[in-house]
Amino acid sequence: MTSDVDDSDSLRSEAVDWLVRIQAAPADAAARGGLDSWLATSEAHRRAYRSVERVWKLTGELPLVTSSSSGELVDLSRVRRTRHAWGLAAAVLAACVALWFFPSLKLHFQADHLTGVAELRELTLEDGSIVHLDAASAIAVRYDKGRREVELLAGQAFFKVISARDRPFVVTAGKVAVTVKGTAFDVGSSREGVSVAVQSGTVEVLISGSERNVLSTLTRGERMVVGRQGAFARSQVAPGDVASWREHRLVVDGATLGEVVDELGRHHRGVIMVSDRSLADRRITGVFDLRRPLEALHTVARTQHGSVLEISPYLTIVSSSKP
Repeated sequence: MTSDVDDSDSLRSEAVDWLVRIQAAPADAAARGGLDSWLATSEAHRRAYRSVERVWKLTGELPLVTSSSSGELVDLSRVRRTRHAWGLAAAVLAACVALWFFPSLKLHFQADHLTGVAELRELTLEDGSIVHLDAASAIAVRYDKGRREVELLAGQAFFKVISARDRPFVVTAGKVAVTVKGTAFDVGSSREGVSVAVQSGTVEVLISGSERNVLSTLTRGERMVVGRQGAFARSQVAPGDVASWREHRLVVDGATLGEVVDELGRHHRGVIMVSDRSLADRRITGVFDLRRPLEALHTVARTQHGSVLEISPYLTIVSSSKP
């Protein structure tokens, strides 16, 4: 199943690349011929292209002239002719595809509790344990006589767990399982991986892998980040900064720009895209106000010699200012 999904995502990515080429140069016979050959490869290729093209049309194909945050008019047809043309156009299309294929409907079916953009929520579970949900987050709750389990489906959640003898409290997120009896800790899930940070008490973190399982213990002021490929790293964190999003603060120390954009995106009603991977991989340290995500985004971009283009209220692109 995972392989099928990965193949589908890969084909959609290739379809985006072809659509970018055709949109940038509709009279280019070589580009059109290459697309025809790619489409002739299989029905899966044709299906991927149709789905991406349909999303592009549903967006109204985006206006050729729009305004930036400074109020200046930006001619996207001219932008496409710059060195950043392919990256910017690809980011626009990728954002549209992300909107179309984002599994929000699936989350609604799976989740017992979920939040919308910029929405924070506090929940009390049946045993008295408290859960704080970050914006754009979702959990599923499964309680039985011998085990209390919460699955983090998306976003971030902070837990204050009531101790219960012989009834452990387990939070799962992908291949990571966090087991506690009574403590306060934060779990976050993103495209980069899963993070666990402890404000008080002790937790056990089990990382399940194809070759081996890794069990680690975290105590107050410790944080662990588990990458999607299973690699993990531990670090220290000020207990007061654990789940700082509950106070509308984003505190980061050496996080990638891509991770910061993901965090800000949960508090902004629109898609934020980074146009190139090298920019997304740059490291950021700072404190930002989640109540003003676009202001924070501009600040982050400036620190990395980047720029922010607000194409519409629904699409913002961060790109490098350097040629």
